[in-house]
This record gives sequence, structure tokens and C-alpha cells, in this order.
Amino acid sequence: MTFCRILPLCLAVLALTGCGADTDTASTSGAEGKRYFGDHPGQEATNAPVDRGDCAALRRATEAETGASLGVEAEPTPPSSRCLLRGRGVSVSIYLDAAYAARQRYYNRMVEQVQFFATEPGKTPQAVPGVGDRSAHEHTASWIPALSTLYAVGNRWLTVAYSVTGTSRPQRRAAAAALARQGFRLTAR
Repeated sequence: MTFCRILPLCLAVLALTGCGADTDTASTSGAEGKRYFGDHPGQEATNAPVDRGDCAALRRATEAETGASLGVEAEPTPPSSRCLLRGRGVSVSIYLDAAYAARQRYYNRMVEQVQFFATEPGKTPQAVPGVGDRSAHEHTASWIPALSTLYAVGNRWLTVAYSVTGTSRPQRRAAAAALARQGFRLTAR
């Protein structure tokens, strides 16, 4: 056989063997219905919610910080639970993402934030040490000043949006970081 006859035959065989191939990097659904993004330790789902007791503790901490009396709205259902604290001049939201691949969603969010707002320093992530998992360069907690929002990740993703009238950005960042650390402690079950 000549090369011109063998080449099409080889290409046809390769095309047939490639159809329906399953690789470790493919994004597929497994038997449990979970999306599979490859083997990444720390991507497992947890049943950790911000429950009503956690929300009450976060409310007490926020009231002590702000001096305001706050109302509470809680949605304690995992994997996406939240605690909303509202009062005169105070709006604080704590969201917990405990679903599979929360860490990957956090990293995607931070990359997108940089891609969309690289020319606006107030909208780009600023590393916050001492919140979330310990890692090289402290890239597991990020503050977005223009949004007054802290994003932090461990084996779950915690978001704290902190708005209090009359406080500076550094004060809001410190208060949001304290609430995030407390939120991680409370939801570590």
C-alpha cells in the first residue's frame, strides 16, 4: 500500500477511537450527578450551612461592631446558605457555598474580576491574609474595595458583603474579615 492510501485509513481509525473517549480532564457528570472537573483535593461538597444559630452569632458580633440593632433573615439550606443582617445604616450579607468545586468557583470569580476590571484598582481583588485556607501568597481571601465585599475560600466559599454608613473601606475590610473568620469557625462541622 502506498502512503496516500494508508493515511486516510489511519485518520479514520483515529477518529473512530477518539469518539466518546472519557478522559480525566473532561467535564462530565458522574453516577451521582456531580460535575467532574478532574481530581482536585478539597473540592468535595460539604453539608455545612450558615444555620440560624450561626446567623444569630454573626448578628451579635455585627451589632457589637456597629452598635446598631439588626434584623435577621436566614436561609440555612446547604449547599448555598445565607445570613442577611439589616438595620439603620447597616447591611451585611454572609453567603456560604458548600457545593462541589466551591474552591474552583472562587478562583474563577477572582480571575474574572481581574479580567473585567484590571484598569480599575478599586474593583480588583486585594489579598487578605489570615482568612480562609493558608496558602502561598494568601490568595484564598480577596477584598474588592468598590464592592465592600470579601471573598474567602477553604473547602467552602464564604462571601461577606459589608456596608455600614460612616465607616471607611479599611474598617469595612477588617470587619468583613473578622466575620469571615467567625463564619468559617461556625460552619466547620
